[in-house]
Amino acid sequence: IILALSLTACGPRLVYHHLDWLIPWYVSDYISLDSDQKNMLEKRLVTLLEWHCGTQLPAYAVTLRGLGRDLAHSADPVDAATLQAYNTKIMELWKALLRQIGPDITAILATASDDQIRELFDNLARQNQKFIKKYVDLPPDELTRNRQKRMIKRLKYWISDLTPEQRQAVSDWNLQLTPIAEQWLQNREAIQAEARRLLGLRDDNPEFRSGMQGLIMHPENMRSDAYQRKIDINTGITLKLLVQLNQMLTEDQRSHLLDRIESLAADFDTLSCDPGTLPQPEFK
Repeated sequence: IILALSLTACGPRLVYHHLDWLIPWYVSDYISLDSDQKNMLEKRLVTLLEWHCGTQLPAYAVTLRGLGRDLAHSADPVDAATLQAYNTKIMELWKALLRQIGPDITAILATASDDQIRELFDNLARQNQKFIKKYVDLPPDELTRNRQKRMIKRLKYWISDLTPEQRQAVSDWNLQLTPIAEQWLQNREAIQAEARRLLGLRDDNPEFRSGMQGLIMHPENMRSDAYQRKIDINTGITLKLLVQLNQMLTEDQRSHLLDRIESLAADFDTLSCDPGTLPQPEFK
């Protein structure tokens, strides 16, 4: 569900095969790597992408097709527990990716200079300010309207134009949500503060490697109990909305949704690769 609501009209085929240069380009927005670090990143990306296309993309395709089958029959609608199960499967795949990249990120950060660390956290601070401007500082009514517009835009991609009844359901959902932008920001800043502390130990300190990998792989451990409760409440409310919308789909909307899901699964099929047939990089 997270995947379905997050992806835009730009399909994965347009970007996946270019991740080997898109990721370094994205990284450069936060930290300027020297030539040795760039070389290290590029080599590790080769291995990561081979693992991902060979093991993870097929799993995404299977999960999506399972979801499509469960959504196909209006006479037997899915419930919140079923959607939560798919959400859990997607999150398990996400966790697998974090486990895979944790050691690589840690290894590269271990080589960072003090100037690079300052640059990194200066850029993160600017990103935080952009988030505050867009999601915190606006008047509550405007924040609420913007959130509803974003949800309608995402849903429109998946089910086409919403009926008045469906729009009302989204409006009701929007008003039930507990605002968490400020807590999200506080949590992000807490994670960044812990990362800064760990990076201060990066010179041959075992605590740095274990701590940084743990932070990358389990950032949810930094959440307060109150923040986690709000996330759980909002997740439950959103799952109820999706169950309700599924029951309200017209035949054309359901056909549109199933076509979108199958198209995405087919993209993953096309992008998948057999890791046994791929050349392995030689690390020096």
